[in-house]
Amino acid sequence: MSNELLFELMGTQLGVLKEFLGILTEERDAIISFSLEGIVRANNVKEELLKKLEFLEKEQERMVLDHVSPEGPSKEWALLRKDFEETLREVRVALEKNMRLLTFSMDHVKCSIEKMVSFINRASYGRRKEALSLVLSREV
Repeated sequence: MSNELLFELMGTQLGVLKEFLGILTEERDAIISFSLEGIVRANNVKEELLKKLEFLEKEQERMVLDHVSPEGPSKEWALLRKDFEETLREVRVALEKNMRLLTFSMDHVKCSIEKMVSFINRASYGRRKEALSLVLSREV
């Protein structure tokens, strides 16, 4: 019975992890399209999924401590574990890609803002100079 519960719990963890991977894809799309709403929504969903994964992991640890199976892991368990580890690797790769995309996006926005500020400074400085020269020439 306990082995079945562990197997079911691991399957639930795998399902949540795959859902997390799907959200990472949505987040990537939001980053690429500069959708702040999409990024915030994806982060909120990721936070909830991470809480679920943390709870499931603690539950699994508790169950493993309560029950140590005399026989080794079954073939089904090994396949499930392998699928879990592959999905975990995919999640890590997706997280790294999203972090690189976010860094690139932030650099792009920062550069754009710096160009706009520079343009505004040049434009306003030029007008002050013209206004100043007009005022001086009228008084002289």
